[in-house]
Amino acid sequence: MSPISTKIHKYVIRVFTLSPLYLPFVTFAQGATLTNPLSSKTIPEFLLKIIDILLVFALPLIILYIMYAGYLFVTAQGNPGKVTEARTALLWAVVGGVIVLAAKIIVDVIQQTARAL
Repeated sequence: MSPISTKIHKYVIRVFTLSPLYLPFVTFAQGATLTNPLSSKTIPEFLLKIIDILLVFALPLIILYIMYAGYLFVTAQGNPGKVTEARTALLWAVVGGVIVLAAKIIVDVIQQTARAL
């Protein structure tokens, strides 16, 4: 990697890893009242709410990581080592997305099974 692309890479990573830290300041600046999003009466309902909150943060990160893998494909320019790195990044982004979405499905199936009993 060239020194410029390394600096850009580090800057992009810093921006996306630190941006969730600024979210509370934006929320409090609007004068909104806070409510407890995790108030639930059953454990499966509680788990679904936690997974919903995690999805709010995980899905944009997965999309950004897929975009980053696309960037790696474009900058690889046919270099087999860089293409392999890009394929690995895309594979792990897809695997992470499947795991996040499967967690919601698994908890939902457990909840429906518990209701049927």
